[in-house]
Amino acid sequence: MGQFSWKTSDTKRAITIWDCEDGSFPVYLVTPDNEKILERNYEGYGVFGGYDAYELLAKWNRPDLCNDDTEHNRHIGIDLDECWKWNKLHGEDYPMMKYPLKFCEDPTLNYEDLDPAEDDPNQGWGEPEDDEE
Repeated sequence: MGQFSWKTSDTKRAITIWDCEDGSFPVYLVTPDNEKILERNYEGYGVFGGYDAYELLAKWNRPDLCNDDTEHNRHIGIDLDECWKWNKLHGEDYPMMKYPLKFCEDPTLNYEDLDPAEDDPNQGWGEPEDDEE
């Protein structure tokens, strides 16, 4: 599995991986009930404070499809996220995605105050360097 990341919902800063040149910074995965799950050293695989973000996404949005298997739940979360992004791109509403992923740097913010997180196109590796010619 490759590494991936998002941008924070409050600052729009890419959530960088701990061993990239820029290093990581404290970030919170915010749950729909406003719990803040702290991650200080993001490793790039979607785990924040010991919780798999995609598994949480599945449990928040489709608990009827989830079971005790993290991998099973994770795949449901990934599918939900990808379908939601595709439908948003095409101007369609996806009602099964009431609670998208949201991350922030400011722990005083609440879930309802934040926009859904955007994918980081650099997959957590910081800003690309300009090529010198």
